[in-house]
Amino acid sequence: MQNPKFTDHLERMAAVHDAKNHDYAEAGDPLSNFTFAATVAGTDTDTVFRVLIGVKLARLNELLGKGKTPQHESIDDSLLDLSVYAALWASSRR
Repeated sequence: MQNPKFTDHLERMAAVHDAKNHDYAEAGDPLSNFTFAATVAGTDTDTVFRVLIGVKLARLNELLGKGKTPQHESIDDSLLDLSVYAALWASSRR
């Protein structure tokens, strides 16, 4: 059984990734921003991904766990970013 909501989420992930990648990464290296961030922080890309995912989880914890109302991006947008970060992290390890 197909899950149209899941398929829609994957399509939204791809669209967000493609749009943001233009602003964040060098042409020809879609992960260059994560490599650059690792260099600036004096760490590795795995740590960069863990930190970015941790920040999104902390935000979701405040909004969902403590009942705050989002003032900027929606909860759905944070979940979408979290999904993209996880997929990029997995792709970086291949």
